[in-house]
Amino acid sequence: MKRGFTMIELIFVIVILGILAAVAIPRLAATRDDAEIVKVGTNMTTIISDLGAYYTSQGELADEISKMTNVQLAGVSGLEGDLMTAGKACIHFKATDYDETTKKPATLKVTQGDDSGEKICKKVYDLAAIDAILKGKYTYPKYDATTQKYTDTESDEGEVAISGVGVKF
Repeated sequence: MKRGFTMIELIFVIVILGILAAVAIPRLAATRDDAEIVKVGTNMTTIISDLGAYYTSQGELADEISKMTNVQLAGVSGLEGDLMTAGKACIHFKATDYDETTKKPATLKVTQGDDSGEKICKKVYDLAAIDAILKGKYTYPKYDATTQKYTDTESDEGEVAISGVGVKF
């Protein structure tokens, strides 16, 4: 006589597997989101570092942001591009070269992207390092040609100085 599992035993196994799947699958998706968020933070600091290194070595910005960094950006148009998170444009970058008139250093303006309302993007903005960059400012000595004097001027929110000329943090 062959021994096997009874029908009730098989049903219990299927129910237990169903419960495990119901718990494990959402946690797997949350882990994937966490990894995407951390990746954005790393990529953001890499872009800032790459542009600073490029500017230091070349003395000016290239004509396209993708020529100054290996971080993959979407929607690149000149010195602008989007950093994607799980297929969503959560972070937008715009680089500006040194302004000879006002003596404002070369900057990278970091703002929320076109998909800022998406759930994953909101999680990105909640990351302390990204929030600090999005809200950060610096002070630089702005030149006034009329008075021929320098005055300490605060940058716009989300601007990061990448040239370091006369910047005060």
